[in-house]
Amino acid sequence: MFTSSTPLLVAPPLPDRIKRLALFTIASLEVLAICVPPIWWGTAALSLLIVIGLVGVVMATLQGDGDSLVLGWILIFPLGYYYLSFPRGRALINLDRVFVCVLMVAACLAGQRRLARIPTTLRNSAVCWAMFLVCAAATLPLATVPISGLRVLLDAFLFPGLVAWYVVRHFDVRKHLRILHVVVCIMALYVGAIGIAEVALQRDLLATPDSAIFLAGDYSAAQATEILVRPNGPFSSTNSFALIGLVSLCLIPFLGTVQKEVMPFWQRLLQKVAVVAALLTAIMPLFRSVFVSLGVILLVGAHYSRGLRRLVRMVAISSFVLLALVVQATLPQVFAERSDPMNFYGRIAEQRQVLMMFLDHPLYGVGLNNFYYAAQSGRYTAYYSDVESVDYPHNNLSAVLAETGMLGFLPFVLSQLLLVLAFRRLCSGRGELLVVWATFLFIFLAYWVNGMSLESGYFSDLNLYYMCALAILFKYGITAPNPHLVFSH
Repeated sequence: MFTSSTPLLVAPPLPDRIKRLALFTIASLEVLAICVPPIWWGTAALSLLIVIGLVGVVMATLQGDGDSLVLGWILIFPLGYYYLSFPRGRALINLDRVFVCVLMVAACLAGQRRLARIPTTLRNSAVCWAMFLVCAAATLPLATVPISGLRVLLDAFLFPGLVAWYVVRHFDVRKHLRILHVVVCIMALYVGAIGIAEVALQRDLLATPDSAIFLAGDYSAAQATEILVRPNGPFSSTNSFALIGLVSLCLIPFLGTVQKEVMPFWQRLLQKVAVVAALLTAIMPLFRSVFVSLGVILLVGAHYSRGLRRLVRMVAISSFVLLALVVQATLPQVFAERSDPMNFYGRIAEQRQVLMMFLDHPLYGVGLNNFYYAAQSGRYTAYYSDVESVDYPHNNLSAVLAETGMLGFLPFVLSQLLLVLAFRRLCSGRGELLVVWATFLFIFLAYWVNGMSLESGYFSDLNLYYMCALAILFKYGITAPNPHLVFSH
């Protein structure tokens, strides 16, 4: 029992308790900041961001909303091959595969929300593509290493089609135009920056187990003084690096042009810098076919332009000649190596090798992704002007013809023709659909002009981005305000 003389313990007022807690927290943070290494803080912050991102991905997937997944993938997919692949030797799990799987789960949970009607011609193109996949899968038992062909079938052919299907069916392009434009610009900027750094430092900064660095110049000499690294950036091949830059070069101006609202100054500046970065990305690997495709794109652009814009495009085409003269004067060995006619003769010899292999296996081919192994038998060595074939098709159509035969080649080609027809019918009107058609032509020609001298169609990173870009264009077109204009065919 307390008496009047017994002191009572009274809790301090609530504000005082808060002040003490705040002071204790600040003091603890100061001690941690002094004692804990900075890298631990960085790791903790990165881990927190990853956890928040994963929680966001799970919530979006369960709600059937894959829009944020598509935007996030476009932003970071170039870095996934180096940072988000496991195991590092031969990745079984990587960002692209996880992204496609999660996207398909989101599509299943989305139900009938935001479903877009797919025109018949595009649907027929998809059916032909599915037939090609079935025929290509049937050739896998013929391959020396079937698992390699299966990887190409899934990563380079099936998954890009699934991503394109999702974008056309579910992705709200018009709602996300501004953020999509910003995301593509940022991606193009850091990819270009990595490529510039590789040229400046003369080494592969983000080397992966299957990546290869190529040089331009007289690198056979004992004391070569003119050697340029042909960068591959965050990708495994210079092919993907150059053509992804070329696709971005076409896609970024389109996304900026079709925005209804006037872009703020920072966004316009971002677009200009990103276009320069994408152009540098395309030309830094020094592919002759890239310069040819740029010339073709500028010619097509001049056809759809008037006045000053047409003049600018014609001047840009003429500048290629000036650029060649400058390179010849300043880097003669690099120019000689890149313009050596022996390389062209080798490509002709290679097509002879393709024909010999096809005539031996006209129906089923030699097996998907099995061209090199079949060429090693020595039965298909070919020559042109004493230059020997190099045992790689260096041509998308030749690769498909030799490896899958006529059964795979016919649906493959038909799917591409129907794709062009689908865009042509979609954009038969004028106005904003005309810019969709022009941009499609730019991207399609860039892909296929290079695909006639590079086996670019077998690279999964390029195909995913290329198919996603085309799907964005098509989805923008079919959601035009006048549905009669879109589905009149």
